[in-house]
Amino acid sequence: MAERIGLVVAGAGARGAFEAGAMATLAKRMAADNTPPSILVGTSAGALNVVGLGGYFDLGLSAAAGEVVHQWGSLTLDDVFEPVSSIVGSGLRYLGQLAGMPVRLPSLLDTERLRTTLLEQLPWGRLHENIREGTIDAVAVTATSVATRGTVVFVEKNCSVKLPPYDPRRNITYVETTLGVEHVLASSAVPGLFHPVQVKEPQRWSGWYVDGGLLLNTPLKPAIAFDVNRLGVVATHPSTWPTGLPSEQLTHTGKPDVFGAAALSLRAMLADRMIEDLRAIERRNKRAHPYPDKPYRIDFTFAGPSLDRAGEIAALADEVFREQFACLRGAQNPSLWALARLIGGEAADRGDLLSFLFFDPAFTEAAAELGRAVELVESG
Repeated sequence: MAERIGLVVAGAGARGAFEAGAMATLAKRMAADNTPPSILVGTSAGALNVVGLGGYFDLGLSAAAGEVVHQWGSLTLDDVFEPVSSIVGSGLRYLGQLAGMPVRLPSLLDTERLRTTLLEQLPWGRLHENIREGTIDAVAVTATSVATRGTVVFVEKNCSVKLPPYDPRRNITYVETTLGVEHVLASSAVPGLFHPVQVKEPQRWSGWYVDGGLLLNTPLKPAIAFDVNRLGVVATHPSTWPTGLPSEQLTHTGKPDVFGAAALSLRAMLADRMIEDLRAIERRNKRAHPYPDKPYRIDFTFAGPSLDRAGEIAALADEVFREQFACLRGAQNPSLWALARLIGGEAADRGDLLSFLFFDPAFTEAAAELGRAVELVESG
């Protein structure tokens, strides 16, 4: 079969800036090897990244990745949500609900501002044109259907690309559409934290959706369903689990409080399925054979932190906040200061949680540079 290359970008919140930097490093390798991806699949922040990359793809792979990095450097917390008014409003709604008033609490934070930001900053027109003209074959974003509890992959594709069939083993459905802001918002709608999103197009799949990362944060399986031979994988967590005894670990060794438990839940949700799927690809490769009735080999390049550098993003978030916004300096950005004050736990957990919501150039620019410094790891 003809070689087809895919790029998968995981969900990561504000850590998407790190991913953009790692994506730029991976793009340089792919450009040098003349192996640009033609299938782009992302979840949550990864959805923002692949839509941006697909929109700028006509500039060339490296230049397109550079544009995505630049966009992250201009993003602020106020472009996503305003924490004080969101929390006050949520509190009032909850009190009204307790009092028996006909109100409901859809989420803790109101991300309506993010809709405007995505409409203005993502290159939607260029994305549609690049796909239509075949500059890029397909761009896909994942979301979780509230009604079916399954993953829905919204795909905008060139007419030459075949839409994958329903995957009954993982409850993954592929839906062709023209991608719009509602699909990216749905892919990013962290349950409980951000509003669920009503997707209206295509009409047959209209309904309420939440974050695709709930079931499939690193969408390797959808990329493979497009018959790719090679994959680039961008994530903010290592591709392996920690090794050794609990007493031998350097972080997360104390008794977890509610914030530590939340950080643990995030790490498990965002990383564990990715590691399992990468191991499944490696097992598949061991069975690979040139005959048609055997699976073909899928080589991948992983662009993410190594196990010994897994805590650097969290440490960076904690360090930048303490240097830029702690104490009286918080007056420079009271919204961010208020958000950080709501996050407790030990330093590693606090930095972990903060790094997902730290939408400020002080962090995103530094995170992108940290991402650029990743060592690319080839599959065995």
